[in-house]
Amino acid sequence: MGTTYICPAYAPPDSAPPIAPWPLLARLRRGAATWWWWAINLGAQPGLTVWQLKRIHLLNGICWITLGIYGGYVLVYIQSPDWLTFRICLAGFVLHLPPLLLAYYHRYDAAAYYNVLSVTVICALTAVVRRYNGVEYFLITNSIVGMLFFRTFWKLAFLFLVNVAAYFAVRYAMTVVTFSLYAPGSIYFYNINVALCFLTLFLVVYYFRSENLQQETLLTRQNDSLAQSLHHLRTTQAQLVQQEKMASLGALTAGIAHEIQNPLNFVANFSEVGQEMVQELREALTTETLSPGGQVVVQQLLDDLAQSQAKVRQHADRAGGIVRSMLHHSRTSTGGRQPTDLNALADEYLRLAYHGLRATHKNFNAILATDFDPNVSLVEVVPEDMGRVLLNLFTNSLYAVRQKAELAPAGTYHPAIAVSTRRTDGEVQLRVHDNGTGIPAAMRERIFHPFFTTKPPGEGTGLGLSLSYDIVTKGHGGTLTVESTEGEYSEFVVRLPG
Repeated sequence: MGTTYICPAYAPPDSAPPIAPWPLLARLRRGAATWWWWAINLGAQPGLTVWQLKRIHLLNGICWITLGIYGGYVLVYIQSPDWLTFRICLAGFVLHLPPLLLAYYHRYDAAAYYNVLSVTVICALTAVVRRYNGVEYFLITNSIVGMLFFRTFWKLAFLFLVNVAAYFAVRYAMTVVTFSLYAPGSIYFYNINVALCFLTLFLVVYYFRSENLQQETLLTRQNDSLAQSLHHLRTTQAQLVQQEKMASLGALTAGIAHEIQNPLNFVANFSEVGQEMVQELREALTTETLSPGGQVVVQQLLDDLAQSQAKVRQHADRAGGIVRSMLHHSRTSTGGRQPTDLNALADEYLRLAYHGLRATHKNFNAILATDFDPNVSLVEVVPEDMGRVLLNLFTNSLYAVRQKAELAPAGTYHPAIAVSTRRTDGEVQLRVHDNGTGIPAAMRERIFHPFFTTKPPGEGTGLGLSLSYDIVTKGHGGTLTVESTEGEYSEFVVRLPG
């Protein structure tokens, strides 16, 4: 028969598991299903659309079923004295072979035309010579069968009008043609043919209905897919905006930090020189003669000066540490994970966020409590990204407690932030707890959405927590959750694999 091409999406059911309890029946069923699958794919070739492949299946299926019906009639009437009926059935069998041959050579339109028009001719002639047996009603259903094979309007209209004209021509010919093969008892054939006509009409309508449902399901899935793509696009857009802002802020921070580093170096160096000069002055005074009272005064002044220089050096070192943290934070993430002391990272960024807030709100004070588990040790993270997450969480907690402090009566509220780490089976937990304003229940579900913020306009972009959530979940395979009671507390929990 030649090679039959099967669309990849429609593989033959060769490996279908048997569902019958008897192996022989299961093999027969599987063999019949496989044969039918290859039969309806006769002439199918790669690259066909879903519509074209369905049309081939339908065309081949109609042809094979029709051949089976006429073949059954031939076997029934082969030993019958009614040779005329036998010849009619044999002719019908032969006349339904060309569509399969045309489909095999990929002439799908020609096969569909032949199928519809041959049914029109056969039904018309049969109805005229075997009048009043109901065959003419098949012309009604055949008038809409073309809609299964074609989409062009003029083709549908042509086939529809041909069948309508043939129907009325047959009804008229029954009244004027004298030749008739009408036999007594044909009322049974009439009822059977009318029932088959209604069954055919039902199958045609059901096909259109199922096609509409499939198209509706497909459109629904496509709409859902587009909605998800739009959501991912907006999320990506928000991330890009945040990354651009962070890059600009990082560049600005790096520039400022570098400018501050130079005078800090001079302060630290000169404070060290000052301490050395105090020591030299002490040694020089040992050779000088001073009154006992003057000796005490000079020694007190030198002690105060040495203590002052030590304080200058201490705070210079502290400012230098803050500058180094700013430079570290402004660096672009390399994207590579490395063993990192999460406790030290959290402590560093907690101090950085707190002193950053106090730089603009000098009268603000808060209790910073840390409870770091020494068993946490090193965790595989991207330090720069995790630092951004911690800085966002600490900044939000400080903002919440500061807002509550401004609203509470003096002396009735003490802002506090508690940071703790714990190592459990297979993960590391970091908790950031504050006794600030809390988050309303209606807002907690959207707290990690891009551009959603609880802060007043101009004080927040709504990107910090969204970016933090993506860094923890997508970048590190962890989770970021929040628990809160409005007006009492908020607690963010970061869980990382470890």
